[in-house]
Amino acid sequence: MVIKKANKDALTAAEIKEIKAHLLALKEDAAARLKDKKNMDMPDNEVGDPIDDASKSLDKEILFELSGNAHKTLDQIEAALRKIDKGIYGICEYCRQPIPKKRIKALPFARYCINCQHTTESHQH
Repeated sequence: MVIKKANKDALTAAEIKEIKAHLLALKEDAAARLKDKKNMDMPDNEVGDPIDDASKSLDKEILFELSGNAHKTLDQIEAALRKIDKGIYGICEYCRQPIPKKRIKALPFARYCINCQHTTESHQH
């Protein structure tokens, strides 16, 4: 029974090629967004009240958070591309079983199957 599941969830070479192209497009997009965020210049108001200062501080925090998320996404995409090159893409890092195609299509840089993802998340909290 495990063999049938593995065959059903195993990605074909054509699917992997399609996913790789999608990952490369995602990588380009994430890198462009990151570059745009770095180029955003937040002007310093020489004259402002405490509300202006608080708003500016919040804007900077949001930019840093977005930048951190963009870096994390970029790292995940690059890791998925390395897995494709090594021939181990689509395999759960924990249980070593194929990640279901539905999950791969929804999240092409998924590292874990759904069950293992829930397990890792529950241990983190």
